[in-house]
Amino acid sequence: MKRAVLTLVLLIAWTAHAADEQSLLSGLATDDPAALAAAITAIERAPTTPDLADVLFAAGRACEDRLHDPARALALYERIVRELPDAGISIAAGRRIEQLRGVREHAREAAELAQLIADADKLARADVVRRAEALIAAPWPGAADATLWLADWQCRTTRFADAQAGYERVVARWPASTHSQLALRNAAGCAIDAHDWTLAERLARRLPVLDEVDRAVRDDLLEAAARGRLRDALYVASWIGLALAISVLLASLAEAIWRGGRRRPALRPPIEVMFLAPVAAVIIFASFTAHRAIAPAVLRISLVGLALAWLSGAALDLLRT
Repeated sequence: MKRAVLTLVLLIAWTAHAADEQSLLSGLATDDPAALAAAITAIERAPTTPDLADVLFAAGRACEDRLHDPARALALYERIVRELPDAGISIAAGRRIEQLRGVREHAREAAELAQLIADADKLARADVVRRAEALIAAPWPGAADATLWLADWQCRTTRFADAQAGYERVVARWPASTHSQLALRNAAGCAIDAHDWTLAERLARRLPVLDEVDRAVRDDLLEAAARGRLRDALYVASWIGLALAISVLLASLAEAIWRGGRRRPALRPPIEVMFLAPVAAVIIFASFTAHRAIAPAVLRISLVGLALAWLSGAALDLLRT
């Protein structure tokens, strides 16, 4: 009887703790910075329990990504490692501590970098580059992070040459760091985005292979470059095929005009076009309403198909006449 009562009490206590932690996590879902700061304060004051580690880590990520307060995030990660070292998330917390190392001594620079990352898409390109270069030149441990972030941002905004120069700067300035390996990997991905398949393959082959994960990353990059090269070749071949088809149809129409005594084709659409036009209109309408991402391609294919059908039908009508 006593054992059953004890089990019931422990179950009730565990359920209460789980409900409290779920309530703390739900407070992080707000978009209001003031409410988010209050929710993180509540998490910081919460008593340490084995299930609190995930909540603390989520609060740390919120401090980094949304409050742009890396020093506060560092304190949360350190609490996980210090008070809950056996929690599964403590390994990830340790990695974040390594990446945020030196934040206390360089809180101003860290806050400026976090704010720049948050506001980059709202600022003029020149302002982003100027502020990032100032952080890169500053003597603080986050200079490598700033350099790598600027290169990633330039790649994302299609300044591929500037991005590749930034990645090379990371490799040259911090050759023995994890940032160097990340820079090589991101540079290969950036070359793929720029459709520079040769550069992507060369950068991928420079990646160090220390374990199976590294080998998988390198192989994925090489396969992506090979697929991109093949798609480019097929794209060029498709344009050549389209040009040849149009040339053949135009030649056929010219022959029909010559054989028909140089009679001009009728302005009335041929029967092929009148049959295909309603079908093409339905397909185009469906693509714009159901899947707008592919709608432009569907529109172009449909219009080209109608044009080819018009050329073919006009030639056949002339020959029948």
